[in-house]
Amino acid sequence: MRIKLTQDLVCGHDTFLAGEEFDAILILPRSTTVEFVANSGKKVRAFSYEYVKVAPATDI
Repeated sequence: MRIKLTQDLVCGHDTFLAGEEFDAILILPRSTTVEFVANSGKKVRAFSYEYVKVAPATDI
């Protein structure tokens, strides 16, 4: 799924700004927490209140 952050995330030395988009996966089938990979290769988790789903252009 494609997500857009709704707030800034700081994870170690990496900072992810609100409005940035990432390809992410749910960490568990019934969870709303997602995981995405930063440019540094580090895996980052975002909770449901920190992102919104972004519909692919082909779905519109």
